[in-house]
Amino acid sequence: MTTRVPNVIWCQRKKFIYLKVLLTDVKDEKINLTTTHFSFKGVGSINKIAYGFEIEFSNEVDPKTSKWSIKDRYVDFLITKKDVTAKYWKYLCKDGKKHWIKVDWDKYVDESDESSEGSDDSEENPMNLDLNDYENFENVENSEEEEEEKEKEIEEKEVKEEKEEKVEKEEEEEKKKKKKKKKKKKKLRKKRKKKKKSRKRKKKKKLRKSKSAKPKKQPNSHS
Repeated sequence: MTTRVPNVIWCQRKKFIYLKVLLTDVKDEKINLTTTHFSFKGVGSINKIAYGFEIEFSNEVDPKTSKWSIKDRYVDFLITKKDVTAKYWKYLCKDGKKHWIKVDWDKYVDESDESSEGSDDSEENPMNLDLNDYENFENVENSEEEEEEKEKEIEEKEVKEEKEEKVEKEEEEEKKKKKKKKKKKKKLRKKRKKKKKSRKRKKKKKLRKSKSAKPKKQPNSHS
């Protein structure tokens, strides 16, 4: 199945990145957020087409305090910036502009206007979103630390399996050696037994020969 890239819109505040994936009734979503990367996969309701993309952020984010929510016509992501004291990002992605990512002009606020009276945003409720519908990212995928821990566990498991395989191989080799040694001993015993039988046969043969070689006792003659 060919994966298409969906249309994405975004804007930002001092502390947050607001990302919206424009897909209707998305199903089978797979979402992953780390401090530097974001990936999304899902199937759209129209023609059951698979969509997906991955981006590297311009700056680091905090996955643990970020949130997301599936709506009827799009998927919302409220991503917390790691450095909340920094200036507005110039681009969402580290490698600059992408033709399928546009500015969300409905929620756009200029950096100089964010703290002005004209903005209705609050720190508790950025961009006036209904946060009751949002989930934490840790409910979707593991955080970066958890991913590292998981990778570490996998590595340890692989090392353990390699050791067990090595021990198993060594045990198998030892079994083969013992079997070979046993076979050799058996062959040697068989050979000795054969030699012993051969010596017995020769001894019997020699004994019969010596008996037949003895002169017969002549009977006494009477004159």
